[in-house]
Amino acid sequence: MTAEERTEAIANEVIETGGTWQTPVPGARSCFTIALHGIEAPGIDADSAARHWHIQARAVIGGWPWPDDDPDLRAAQVEWAEMMVYLDPFPVEIRTQAARIAMRWSESRNVQHAARQILKSAEVAA
Repeated sequence: MTAEERTEAIANEVIETGGTWQTPVPGARSCFTIALHGIEAPGIDADSAARHWHIQARAVIGGWPWPDDDPDLRAAQVEWAEMMVYLDPFPVEIRTQAARIAMRWSESRNVQHAARQILKSAEVAA
């Protein structure tokens, strides 16, 4: 899905299921917020809030158990993994899954470094 398609799909789900779609108050310091299915995500605009919501929703349903070689899923997996390696409130199993994906496909050295640290911590804990 493109960013616009994802935002539209989440907006439709909000309408159909009674979630909330809060836009920033003009002239005030606030952000865009989506609350849907028990997950609340902020963003600087609708697309970033939808992306953050989608990443959190993927984590809540168990993440991506392994890196999938399907090129159609790769962009979604990388996007999810690159965010998850920095989000502490999620269980170590989810962050470890994200770290494996990030190590395999992320082109960011910072993300790969964070992923390496997560994987080292998981090895020590095991």
